[in-house]
Amino acid sequence: MKWYKYDINNLSEKDYEYYYSLMSEDKKKRVENFRFENDKKRTVAGEMLSRKVIAEHLSIDESSIVFSKCENGKPYAKELDIEFSISHSGDIVVCAISDKPIGIDVEKIRPINLRVAKRICDEKEFLYIFSHKPDETDFSYTEDEGILTRFFELWTKKEAYAKCSGKGLSAGLCFTPKIDSIVEDGYVVSIYKE
Repeated sequence: MKWYKYDINNLSEKDYEYYYSLMSEDKKKRVENFRFENDKKRTVAGEMLSRKVIAEHLSIDESSIVFSKCENGKPYAKELDIEFSISHSGDIVVCAISDKPIGIDVEKIRPINLRVAKRICDEKEFLYIFSHKPDETDFSYTEDEGILTRFFELWTKKEAYAKCSGKGLSAGLCFTPKIDSIVEDGYVVSIYKE
C-alpha cells in the first residue's frame, strides 16, 4: 500500500487541459457544472494523481487507463489489477493504491457546526470528540482546534472504511475500526486497507 498527496495550487493550465481531456464525458460534464474553480481543479487534479500513481505502479501509459464505477459508485480502473481510492478537501488531493481493497479520506480541519456528529457518531465517539459527555450546547458551531481535529479524525476514518467497502457513510457506520490517521498542515488523512 502506498499513498500520495498533491496540492492543487501546483496544477498548471497545461496539465489541467491534458488530464481534463482524458476524462470520461460524464466526468467532464460534472466538472463543467461546478460553480467554483477550485472544485474543478480538485477533480482534475484527482484524475491526474490517480492516473500518474496507477501508471507508475503498473508501468503503463497513463492515457491507456479507463476509469469506471461499480454499481455503488466506487471507482475502479478497468481491466487493471489494482485497487485505488481518491479524496480531496481544501487544496489537497490524496490517492492510495494497493493490491487489496483500500479507502482513503482527507479533510481540511475547519470550523463547522457539530450537529453533523449526531448523524455519524455514537456515545463513545462523542466522549472522544468532546472529552466529556456532551450536552446540546456542544453540538453547535465551533472553532476549537482540538475538538475539530478529533471530529475530523473520526470522520476520515469512517469515510476511509466506507470507501474501502464501497458502501459510503449511508451504511450507518457507528464504530471506528483501528485506523491510523495522519494530522499534518491543517489536514487529517486516514487510510483503511483490508
